[in-house]
Amino acid sequence: MKKKYDPDSAVLDDEEQLYEKHFDEYIPGTAKERNTLIQAARNTINEIENKTERMNIRVTKRDMEAIRAAASREGLPYQSMVTSILHKYTTGKLIDIDEARKILHV
Repeated sequence: MKKKYDPDSAVLDDEEQLYEKHFDEYIPGTAKERNTLIQAARNTINEIENKTERMNIRVTKRDMEAIRAAASREGLPYQSMVTSILHKYTTGKLIDIDEARKILHV
C-alpha cells in the first residue's frame, strides 16, 4: 500500500522557501507578458529541434563514389545530399522510384 503524502512533512529547498514566504505578494502577469513567455518557450523548442548533430558512418568506396557523383549532378555537396536523404526517409517522404513507376504504370 502506498504511503499517503503529507504536505506538512515536505522539506523545501531555499528557493521553495522563498516562494512560500512571499506567496501573499504574488501579482499575476499580464496577458502580454504571458504571451511573451509562451513565445520564448516555443522559440527555445524550435532551436532545440533544429539543432544539428554530428554522425560518422562507414560506407563502401563504391557507394561513396556513387553518392558523390549523384550529389555533383544535383549541384550539392555530398554531405547535404546525404542529410536530405536521411531527412526524407525519417519523415516518410523518400520514395522508391521503381515502386512509383509500378504504381503509375510508367
